[in-house]
Amino acid sequence: MPDSDSFNRDHERSKVRSSDAAVIKAVQRGAARERKEELREEREAKKLASRNPQRNVRSVKEPVIPKSQRPVRVVRKPVAESEDDERVSKAKASRDRKNKGESKDYGVKVIRKKRNGVLALLIVLLLEILVAAAAIQAITIFNRDTDMIVRTNTIEAGTTADLGMYVQGQPMFPEYVSCNLDFTTVNYSVPQTIRFTVSMYGLNYPCLLTIVDTTAPTAEGIPQTLFSVDDLPPVEECVTGIFDLNDYTIEWKHVPNYEAGGVFFATAAITDSSGNETDVDVVLHVTRDSVAPVIEGTEDIAQYCGDPIKFRENVTVTDDIDPNPTLEIDTSEADLTEPGEYTVYYVAYDFTGNTTRVPINVELWDKPSTYVEPEEVYELAQDVLDSITWDSMDDMEKALAITYWVRYNIYYISNCDDTSWTRAAYDGFTKREGNCYTYASCARALFDVAGIENMVIVRHPYIHNPHFWNYIKIDGEWYHCDSTPRKGYDSYFFMYTTSELQNFWHNGWNGYNFDVDLYPESATESVQGRINYWNHSLRY
Repeated sequence: MPDSDSFNRDHERSKVRSSDAAVIKAVQRGAARERKEELREEREAKKLASRNPQRNVRSVKEPVIPKSQRPVRVVRKPVAESEDDERVSKAKASRDRKNKGESKDYGVKVIRKKRNGVLALLIVLLLEILVAAAAIQAITIFNRDTDMIVRTNTIEAGTTADLGMYVQGQPMFPEYVSCNLDFTTVNYSVPQTIRFTVSMYGLNYPCLLTIVDTTAPTAEGIPQTLFSVDDLPPVEECVTGIFDLNDYTIEWKHVPNYEAGGVFFATAAITDSSGNETDVDVVLHVTRDSVAPVIEGTEDIAQYCGDPIKFRENVTVTDDIDPNPTLEIDTSEADLTEPGEYTVYYVAYDFTGNTTRVPINVELWDKPSTYVEPEEVYELAQDVLDSITWDSMDDMEKALAITYWVRYNIYYISNCDDTSWTRAAYDGFTKREGNCYTYASCARALFDVAGIENMVIVRHPYIHNPHFWNYIKIDGEWYHCDSTPRKGYDSYFFMYTTSELQNFWHNGWNGYNFDVDLYPESATESVQGRINYWNHSLRY
């Protein structure tokens, strides 16, 4: 079946041919009318000639001879003797014609009628030509304007279309051009084919708008920092700035083996609903951790069976990468409910799985009949603390008040019950007497209830008797305190550094030797200038 364009062109050509035929017919009709008029005039001329034999033959219309073939006729005009004679002659001739009844020159009338017929024929012919020219012009405009119509257009999703894409030019009469599609209502983000009609000069032209998606999604990778034992995060957390007009899916396309550590590239694939795919590289900075945590502050434990064992006291764990390594106490080889000697392990591991194990010896004794529970000792210590301190004091002021009270409120005796620190402290609070172990135990109980971190140091090595004193932490630094009276020395030691304590000599005697490696490092800056031992206060 021929398409609508060829049909329209044939139709217009037929219109042109019809117009040409009409012009030819009009010319033929005009020629026939002219011939008929000539014959009629010839008949009238013959009748006139028969009625008036004396009439000037020159006034009778002769048969039509083409002008180019007519002989040249020279008419000689009589010469008048004067202008007056000529006027007289013309007047006389006029009177003669009137007397004879010739009021008109019938030959001239015939010629004029013939000329009027030709003029009418020319006017008709001109009108026909104008009509034909107008028709040809209209057809030309029609063909030119309809050739501007584009039947199909394909655009990328996300762009827009308008009528100008289908009428590519300026029609002569744009008001006769319309479209049954509102381009502003089209969803340009969805690939689809839309059919509609463009109308021009009363004819409809079917058109197509095809929306395609050939653009792949865009996105950026987010660099990742992880350890060799870590799992790769979900792909959605490793890609950002994803953009596409339609739905998309995202998944890992390539994941390298990064167990050895280093810099690697993982590839994420983003695919939209039209099948367009984008590969995005994600940089992986991988650290391989091979250093195990470090456990410090562990020491052997010897105490009574049944008392709480403070395994974690003064024990620290650090790691080069993991800020919070895990510490566990492995007591699987010990029965802490029965007296005996056991091995307990400190086990620390970081988040990459590196592990450290440190063993300690735990010796448990049978609890003596004179044993005192820590709760009883802390109740006595709290009563004393409430009487010598108040809330506005800082830790240094409270520690000075504690050391001073123990020094001057407990009487020194050589022999006492030192089977446990709780027994010694209990006797010191209740009996107000005891040896260096009693002084250190009472001070320990008071520091505990005051919230001051502390521990007890024992002289090592020693020849005859051990000696005990307190080690406290003030403002993040460790200092020595000894409230035990010294013979011939009516004072006490408060917040000495290790260097100051070991360099103190009295009567040729020091006695403050100990294993430094078993305890936290001492402060190095002296605070003795702030302590007024005379009235037991601090200088500010």
